[in-house]
Amino acid sequence: MKLWLLGFLTIAAWAQDVPVQGLSRQARDTRQPHVISKTEPEYSEEARRAGVNATVVLSLAVNENGEPEDVRIERGAGFGLDEQAVQCIQTWRFEPGTKDGKPFKAAIHVEVSFSLLAKGRQNQRASLTFTLPSAAARPELIKGAIPSNPDAAGAALLRVRLTVGRDGKAKNLDILETTDQDWANQAVQEMRKWRFRVAKLPGQDGEIQGLFELKVGHPKAPHK
Repeated sequence: MKLWLLGFLTIAAWAQDVPVQGLSRQARDTRQPHVISKTEPEYSEEARRAGVNATVVLSLAVNENGEPEDVRIERGAGFGLDEQAVQCIQTWRFEPGTKDGKPFKAAIHVEVSFSLLAKGRQNQRASLTFTLPSAAARPELIKGAIPSNPDAAGAALLRVRLTVGRDGKAKNLDILETTDQDWANQAVQEMRKWRFRVAKLPGQDGEIQGLFELKVGHPKAPHK
């Protein structure tokens, strides 16, 4: 399987000390940070096995020295990619933002995209998130792959709620939203074969709820 990794920066930035009112004048005197040195993100082994294409959105502050601080996940992907994205961004260096010619600490958002060139999964973006008790480790997918695209060309959406049992099996799969019911039914059948490694922590032997989302292209929300 050919691997293609892409990390790119998009700034939805705002100066922490710039008020919304009167922004037009201050915007002329304010320059947001931009990246000058970056490393590419690495795939987690879990995501590689499953053939995951995903985007992780992070928020961070770029200090006066151009160093990232307070890196946080705003929209995660799961599959071990969130941790990889954070580690990657922490090594990036920026030209700091300036206000009236002086460096200042600025807040930005960064998107880190992970892409595998795999047949049947073009233009996919997947995520798998869990509702976890305090200090609990998320289940790791050790068997199974992301469902392929629907046969019909075009954008598509699938959202499935699932439970990971104490035995690591995926069960109680419930289709919450889809643009293609036949595709969704087939995807769920594939997901029933997923197997997870579940962390064994004291007092945390219960089942874990998860939400899987798969987008192909830029789908519109289905009509209710």
